[in-house]
Amino acid sequence: MPDSPDPQNPARPAGPPPPGTWVLGRVRGIRLTMRFTWLPVAMLLAIGFAAIIGQQFPELGGWRYVAAFAFVVAFTVSILIHELAHALMAMRFGIGVSEINLGFFAAGTHIEGERKSPLEEFAVSVVGPIASLIVGGLAYLGSRAFDEGVAYVALWELGVANLIVGVTNLLPGLPLDGGWVLRAIVWKFTGNMHTGTIAAAWAGRILAMAVLALPVLLEEIWGRHPSMIDFLIALLVGFFLWSGSTASLMQARLRRKLPALQVRTMARRAIAVHSGTPLAEAVRLAGEAHAGAVVVIDGDGKPHALVSESAVAAVAPNQRPWTTVSEVSTRIGAGHIIGVNDTGEEILSTLREHPASEYLVLGADGGVYGVLATADVERAFRGR
Repeated sequence: MPDSPDPQNPARPAGPPPPGTWVLGRVRGIRLTMRFTWLPVAMLLAIGFAAIIGQQFPELGGWRYVAAFAFVVAFTVSILIHELAHALMAMRFGIGVSEINLGFFAAGTHIEGERKSPLEEFAVSVVGPIASLIVGGLAYLGSRAFDEGVAYVALWELGVANLIVGVTNLLPGLPLDGGWVLRAIVWKFTGNMHTGTIAAAWAGRILAMAVLALPVLLEEIWGRHPSMIDFLIALLVGFFLWSGSTASLMQARLRRKLPALQVRTMARRAIAVHSGTPLAEAVRLAGEAHAGAVVVIDGDGKPHALVSESAVAAVAPNQRPWTTVSEVSTRIGAGHIIGVNDTGEEILSTLREHPASEYLVLGADGGVYGVLATADVERAFRGR
């Protein structure tokens, strides 16, 4: 399923893979990765499929495990086709894609940007399930070429597996592909992307509750007594849907607040002092100027470091006259400078790409305007 974690910007080279991840290679510049958890899950699936093959073809003996593992690999390739469909469609619209992560339950395409229109959202989201349905249909047609045998069973099972993947992902609720399709439709009719996200997220929550109730419905409607496995699967799938839809809902609510956030209104007034200034003197000057931040400047008057609140608090009052601001300051990195006219998405992008407790705010003329504290941004979010 597609995943869009970042605001609109070109795709950046993927950083080092997280622990427990294999890097398989690249396709069209997109890094392919796979979590180590794929192997134990693949072994369990292969054992289960080997049991099916063993019942129908006992003469295969131990070769049934080889055939079963080959089926699991083929199913993994079909998942890759699903994710590649998302990625290639996104790239066709000029949206960057940094990585495809493969797995049976957590596959995802990392798309570096929001879709810019309902059409882009719809196309990028729906193409994955369609690819799975096509693969499933081709596998089924391939099975018809064999009246019996291992090839028939493997192709038929591969067709069914892809049919399930395609249909399930089209269910209209986040975080499934069908949820993004629903978001595109609501976005088209309301003209508001965030309204579409909220509607699709609530649909995902409803799906989660329906999945949790499914084992009971099996008994009430179809007379089938549910097993513990049925309840366990329902619990896992329901938790996945609920957590994913809840995360999307929270993100939509936060993004609604972004346009109202402005660096100009949140930045703290700052005083500028030289590196040799005693910390006690800097604190006194900040108090007199009603400033909430201290910027350290060099001999040419250019800012090069910040003194955070936590750094000041860490020094005992009786030690501050003998401690210079340079001893407790943090050097300003290239990513820790933000413009006074930056707003919502720009602020969020800076905080995400260059995490820090404080950022130097420069005015339109390039001079020091103040300091933006991450804590102030968080309070602004909570207060709106």
